[in-house]
Amino acid sequence: MVVLHIISGGEIGGSKNHLLSIVKNMNKSKIKNIVVCFIKGSLYEEAVKIGIDIRLIEQKKRFDMRILKDIEKICCDEKIDIINCHGGRANFIGYFLMKKYSAKYVTTIHSDYKDDYRGSFYKTLIYSNVNKFVLKAFDYYITVSDEFKEMLIQRNFNKEKIFVVYNGIDFNKSIPKLNRDDIIEKYDIPKSNHYVTMVARLHPVKGHKVFLKACSIVLKSFKDVFFILVGDGSIKEELIQYAKKLEIFDKVIFVGFQKPDEFLYLSDFTVLTSYTESFPLSILESAFYKKTVISTDVGGISKLIEDGINGYLIKSGDYETLSIKILSLLNDKNKAYNFGEQIYYKAKTNFSIEKLCDKYEEIYLSIINGGL
Repeated sequence: MVVLHIISGGEIGGSKNHLLSIVKNMNKSKIKNIVVCFIKGSLYEEAVKIGIDIRLIEQKKRFDMRILKDIEKICCDEKIDIINCHGGRANFIGYFLMKKYSAKYVTTIHSDYKDDYRGSFYKTLIYSNVNKFVLKAFDYYITVSDEFKEMLIQRNFNKEKIFVVYNGIDFNKSIPKLNRDDIIEKYDIPKSNHYVTMVARLHPVKGHKVFLKACSIVLKSFKDVFFILVGDGSIKEELIQYAKKLEIFDKVIFVGFQKPDEFLYLSDFTVLTSYTESFPLSILESAFYKKTVISTDVGGISKLIEDGINGYLIKSGDYETLSIKILSLLNDKNKAYNFGEQIYYKAKTNFSIEKLCDKYEEIYLSIINGGL
């Protein structure tokens, strides 16, 4: 069986890592995977580095349809059986490819397409509605949480064509040898006994202002802590100004787009304040380093985080409760440690890379064998 994955290539977060993980680790004796992307970004570079068969077909603009001919040629030459699209831009191309090449068409839903462009009226009006339209044409859907499956059902997608595959990471890999003092020096981070990190692109849907507001409350009674924001995005300057308005800018460190490992290692625990999520890789990455998470109770996050057992769950936008939970862990080192141990073992047991790949293989084989 041959599967063609189509993705824009501009992704820097969960959808990129999700795709690279399944293509890298899937059983190559059963399934041959090929990736097509339109942008020569970090996804393309990482795929080449780890030996993935990735084809760059550069698209000058989002609606540049000249690339269809090249993708169709790959489909014919490689005798593609399944085309799996990832993201709105890929879905749009997949929709028109359906009219040229016969295959089973699947799309993986990594996010709520209605919220992908939150904060931009124009992009929401155009791109979200285009994605909504083309999605209806796909044969099958893979969501990364049960909650996203239910979301599609409520929006009148056929529930018999929707399958759930939770994210997974490699818990068998070695933990990098890291040194606290080296990290502090490398990124010119002020020395402190406590660090709290949030890993998320700087986008309105991630709720960074909720985090910053909670930080301002925490700092009124707990001074010996710095808050690290890992990620980049369109609202960086807005968040900087908000931190200054709250008079906490000197306690917030914007490190930009970085691999999160060093900051997870450095931190007491992590925070996620998203208004909507599927099942983010960031909580698994925290678990890998035995760092617990305080998160909003959205998407499938509660499948991993059990409130008061291995982390904390809060309501979206509730900065007051978030501040209480942050203080609870800062003031109780043993609790933070024990939560971290618990979340690690649950994540390792239930959300491994092996489970992720096995589920994809099962779905692909069933589609081809007519079992779905």
